[in-house]
Amino acid sequence: MATQSERSAKLWEVALEGLHQVGWHWFAHHFHHPGPHPMAVSILWACMRIDAKAPGLDGAPGIGTKLLRELVSIGGQDRHEPHYEMLLQKMSEILVIERVVGADWPEGTTFQHEPAAFKDGPRPELLVVMPTGRLVVEVKTPSLLNHIRQRGTNGVQLPYRNGISREAAQDIAGDGGLTLPRDYPVRDFLVDADRKFRGFRADGVTASLLVLVWDDFIYEPISSLVNAGSGLLTPNSFERAADGTAQLFPDIDAVVALRHLHFFIMASRDRPLVERSHAMDFGGERALPNVLFAGSGGRPVPETVIRRLRAYPHDHPGFEGIAEYHPQDLIFWL
Repeated sequence: MATQSERSAKLWEVALEGLHQVGWHWFAHHFHHPGPHPMAVSILWACMRIDAKAPGLDGAPGIGTKLLRELVSIGGQDRHEPHYEMLLQKMSEILVIERVVGADWPEGTTFQHEPAAFKDGPRPELLVVMPTGRLVVEVKTPSLLNHIRQRGTNGVQLPYRNGISREAAQDIAGDGGLTLPRDYPVRDFLVDADRKFRGFRADGVTASLLVLVWDDFIYEPISSLVNAGSGLLTPNSFERAADGTAQLFPDIDAVVALRHLHFFIMASRDRPLVERSHAMDFGGERALPNVLFAGSGGRPVPETVIRRLRAYPHDHPGFEGIAEYHPQDLIFWL
């Protein structure tokens, strides 16, 4: 059996080979000689841990190796920003899959990467097959770079719709600029995850989990999902069904919002990380928590996964008095 150093070296070879083939790559300097930089080391570490829990069969590459190959294949155009956002999305998949496969699973549990419930069916990120049930997981990461720029420039932010009107918010903002909600991407994530999960849930025992990987402004997905006036997981959702009632997502059992994307961005720019030792460091017990929302599906997601994701219900008493963990009506940036 290969040692940890040998497995790490093998993954590094995989990364370098892929980078050589693709040409220009946003992360190339993180992997190149005289040795991998801290961010590359963290990616190799996470992929190695995934491979340890989800190895390939009959000599095939493990899930971690597949994810690494996908990451280093995203490139070929000099400083093409959509590729950078795709890389952040792939890192999010690696982060979440490492947490899920590393949970305390019963003996005999197996993992399938991008499975299909039927021929040519949609493929979520991961299927966990336990002796007594299954869990299907989808990971979504918004394209936030333009939004981050607007948020850093504009003086006022409107976190959700159907509360303070856009016109009123624009009047308040004046020449300072108004940052609009990001609730349409959240809605699209719910719709797509519900579609991907549907075929897996016909057995009556498969639970489903959608994970949203956001940045440090965690009130944004919270506001989109559960604000009382239009939250997508509330009876007053701005997304309506054909009969005029709130649109439900019956094949989503739970949603978790992670505050982690900013660590990837800082690490990719070789900036010091606050609260983390490396890009894939998920944080300890005292780190700021992530947020759990109940979906419409009603099936329980294994508690071992919720613990690994350090997620607490959005209405947990521990969030009382912490403004960023509650829907916000209007934000003023000074």
